[in-house]
Amino acid sequence: MEISEIGKLVIILTGLFLLMGLFVLSFFLVYRKNQNAKECQIENLNQALMQTQIEIQEQTLKTIAQEIHDNIGQVLSLAKLNLNTFPVITDAAIQTKMDDTKQLISKAIIDLRDLSRSLHGDKINELGLDQAISAELKFLQNTGQFTTKLLITGNPYKMASQKEMVLFRMVQEAMNNVIKHSKAKNIEVQLQYQQEVFQLTITDNGIGFNPAKLQPAQTGIGLKSMQNRAALIGGIFSVISGAEKGTCIAIKIKNVPSAVGILENIQT
Repeated sequence: MEISEIGKLVIILTGLFLLMGLFVLSFFLVYRKNQNAKECQIENLNQALMQTQIEIQEQTLKTIAQEIHDNIGQVLSLAKLNLNTFPVITDAAIQTKMDDTKQLISKAIIDLRDLSRSLHGDKINELGLDQAISAELKFLQNTGQFTTKLLITGNPYKMASQKEMVLFRMVQEAMNNVIKHSKAKNIEVQLQYQQEVFQLTITDNGIGFNPAKLQPAQTGIGLKSMQNRAALIGGIFSVISGAEKGTCIAIKIKNVPSAVGILENIQT
């Protein structure tokens, strides 16, 4: 009789432990599910915020580009037109200065047109990524301070327009860093079109730096901006540099058909 009672007690206790185990396991699974859902929501929110920030930046740049084209460009064109209406000056020295002034204004008009194009997102989409980067490199080379080169390997294909826009802005940001900090003379951009992967690299022969020794506050707005932009399009961002060894910035992304939007991986 005593054994039977003990047996019942063991069975009851075993059942209780099993129920407690199932309860703890269920609680853990529900907790993890909620945590994953929250993490996914936070990630989606961060990407949405970055997308909004980029859209605001693009609209601002588009407005500036339009102002340059409509106002400053027109004023310079009128100034050049007025100079052309001047009668021929018999004084050779004054006439030479007049001709030089006309050439300077013509150069300023061309430079402003190129600058306006590089700022205006719609123009970049019309040109395509390859041509937009080529024009940007040509603009730098025309300053006489840099030697630039564009290498394209593989068979070029069209990606989503917003994705190409983000890549182009990253190139601009990288070039801005080169101009400000690198003391480089040569800039090379390479576009590698592979069937499943696209890679963009920007290389310079400047003074370089040690990325491992950079503190978070020293990474600068430029590098941080490029990291954020790369994350937005699902890209892998990397920097290879060293003292007196120049810098190479690389962005690698999976090839996605152009019909798919920039936020195709975000659940709505």
